[in-house]
Amino acid sequence: MSQVTHEPGITVTGASVASIVEAIQSFTVLVNALLDVMKVPARGAGAERAIDVTAWYPLEDYLQAYRKIDSLLGGRGLEKVGSMIPKNAVFPSDITDIHKGLASIDIAFHMNHRKNGRSMFNPLTGEMADGIGHYSYSAVPGKNEGHVVCGNPYPCRFDQGLIKGMAQRFMPHAVVTHDPDQGCRQKGGASCTFIVTW
Repeated sequence: MSQVTHEPGITVTGASVASIVEAIQSFTVLVNALLDVMKVPARGAGAERAIDVTAWYPLEDYLQAYRKIDSLLGGRGLEKVGSMIPKNAVFPSDITDIHKGLASIDIAFHMNHRKNGRSMFNPLTGEMADGIGHYSYSAVPGKNEGHVVCGNPYPCRFDQGLIKGMAQRFMPHAVVTHDPDQGCRQKGGASCTFIVTW
């Protein structure tokens, strides 16, 4: 898991949490374990437990859910969950190509988190709150390539899936690889760098 810390009082939108359940829905035992970790109650008498996509969940519980996925399904499970995020989470509306898509991940990341009850990104002012790290994107001039640096508390294999899911919305054959020369959060680094080619 990531060695990057976050500030207290951070919550994550239920739409992002729902991505986990969607990605692992075929593993009923794991889904129930994750709902336990996320402290999701049943709604109504005899009702099944379900993520409320309009609710906000503590980031600590969310990260614990990722640790559970990692221990039971490994890196591929984390990647699958990450790849589902672009389908469910809130993203800026002006995303029209792969460059804008990859550059928008940091804004979307902050839009889907709150700090002490307040959104970590204000689309009207462009103000972004600190406390959960960042994703930074840079295009490689003259090539169908870009680099995404992830310095946040999420696992690197999750981020790899997230970046791949976003890239493949625009370029279905995009490939994402972890750049081992730039360090890794799993090995104590401050960030992970992913190379996206298409």
